Amino acid sequence: MLFLFAFFSACLFSGCAKTRKQQLEQEIGFVRNAVAPYMDKKKAIADGYDTDVTGYRTQMGFHYVNGSLLDDKFELGRPELMLYAPYGNDTMKLVAVEYATPITDINNPPPPPEGFTGSHDVWEINTEFNLWTLHVWIGLENTHGIFSPHNPKLP
Repeated sequence: MLFLFAFFSACLFSGCAKTRKQQLEQEIGFVRNAVAPYMDKKKAIADGYDTDVTGYRTQMGFHYVNGSLLDDKFELGRPELMLYAPYGNDTMKLVAVEYATPITDINNPPPPPEGFTGSHDVWEINTEFNLWTLHVWIGLENTHGIFSPHNPKLP
């Protein structure tokens, strides 16, 4: 009897993990589709991602923010920033998106936003801008993981 309980528990757990992985993959696919028009940086600028707030950052790229989206909500299809990196002659490639929510009191930050399914999306506190941030490398594979803040493929 104990064997059957353990067997069914293991099946149930692995099924849940598989479902979470599938849901995460669907969410990332949704983000890719939502930001596909912004592969063209001119379209992103026209839609409000018009301010480069960092200049080029090593292993990140240029961060273009849409200030009208900067609030305390995580919206899967509406990341607050688009990250571009030089690609070829006079071309910028969308390499990642970044979600950001303001932190009013950096000495007493609220919990990070609820983000993607599972626990792989580790939010970080950005003390330069007083934000919770999460990078998602949707346009350039990242050997450190899709949610890593830095991508070693960028100089």
